[in-house]
Amino acid sequence: MKSSKSQQKADEETINNLYNTVILCEKGLKVFEDSATRAQVEKHILKTLCLDLTKATFSKLAEEHDCPFQGDNMKLDSIVAYLPKNAKQFATAIITSVTSGTNVQEFIDNYTELTDPQYTQLLVKKLDKKKERNMVFAQKQALLEQLKNEQKSADLLNISCNLIFIKQHSTLLHVPGRCISSVVKLISKDFPGPQLEVINSSLSSVVAELKGEGEMSDDQKQALRDLVSEVLFGKQAQEEE
Repeated sequence: MKSSKSQQKADEETINNLYNTVILCEKGLKVFEDSATRAQVEKHILKTLCLDLTKATFSKLAEEHDCPFQGDNMKLDSIVAYLPKNAKQFATAIITSVTSGTNVQEFIDNYTELTDPQYTQLLVKKLDKKKERNMVFAQKQALLEQLKNEQKSADLLNISCNLIFIKQHSTLLHVPGRCISSVVKLISKDFPGPQLEVINSSLSSVVAELKGEGEMSDDQKQALRDLVSEVLFGKQAQEEE
């Protein structure tokens, strides 16, 4: 069943937001110098963000090309046969990327080809500098709100790392939990002694908590929040809060 104009617009907004998030996170993964960590982050992006984008996009393609396998019955590979001949290779490559791929840029390249106007009515817009700044700012504001009230130690540390990463690199971070220690090492390499002590203590507490050997105290949680505020806004702003 064809979507209404309002539903089409809503779907396009969802798809464009996912696409732009993939672009920004691909930019973020380039910051990792360690090849092993980078490979883990790359696979994580492919199996989460890229997979979500693929499902949303293929759902629209199935609708456009009258594929009977839609909604809950949709399987990615079942749609390929209904696509235009020249589009099939890009769709197949995308499926490979989100199931067993290792290269996000390769996914982006094939996705760009598949969503060319000759194959779909979807309007997937290229990310410009203004849109990029707006998306990064919006994510930063959302994370700051989460930072205020988050009580789970692992989530608090993850939010804190994301905010510091955004401050340092002006792009987004999307990593699996097992890579958080590498993120801490990356973002804290230029921290002065007191800041380094806070972030490392937070990491140690999270690791201990996951092992059932302790938990992060309320004072440690507040110290981590204060650290983020200091990094983002300066020591004076943190003291005024």
